[in-house]
Amino acid sequence: MAIYEAFNSNGVSVVVSDADLDEAARGGGPLSTELADAAAQARRADLVDRLRRSLDGADRARKLAAAKALLALADRDAGALLESLAAAEPDAVVAKSYTAVATRMNGPQTAQKVFENPDTDPQLARLLVSNYNSHLQLELGDIQFLTIALRHYLARRLPWLATLREDMWDNGVFLIVNALSNDGAVRLLRDNEAQRSELARLLAALPEHTDDDDIIAGARDLRSVLSD
Repeated sequence: MAIYEAFNSNGVSVVVSDADLDEAARGGGPLSTELADAAAQARRADLVDRLRRSLDGADRARKLAAAKALLALADRDAGALLESLAAAEPDAVVAKSYTAVATRMNGPQTAQKVFENPDTDPQLARLLVSNYNSHLQLELGDIQFLTIALRHYLARRLPWLATLREDMWDNGVFLIVNALSNDGAVRLLRDNEAQRSELARLLAALPEHTDDDDIIAGARDLRSVLSD
């Protein structure tokens, strides 16, 4: 029986087991935040309907976890539902997060196009990067998008990046480096020399742009892994 480290609505790490997910599959209401997170990790497509029901209500953490779980489970049919809910959602963070997830459900190329559009809402653009703080299995298009996003963060030529607070800039770059450091991303990068070389160049330049020790260490470790 597998167990999963997940986070509840208070941001506290808890343990969820396959037995917990099996029990959830027998229910009919919304899933808790930690069950939604664990369902994504376990690739429990049988919980898609429960995850869709979890997109409503007052619990922001649960709704965001459910949306990212649907993304990780590649439930592309949920894209229209997310867009519909976003239009009526009073919480701006949730609404834009739903839009960001729905955008990525149309493919990484669509996410990249929206991110690079200078007229895109800045918060939505940042949330397109935050999509990767999830259990999404990356495609080569995601590697390309994240590499291009990192290039934009370093150049700061997009209007919203030119004025972005340093802590928010660091957060976005940390998410990019962290996403590109997972095992699936590394495998894709090792099979694509052009992407690997471009990313290595950007990672080498990162210490000139930030004093964040975690980012610098993450960039150094990823460069080392990719050079092995």
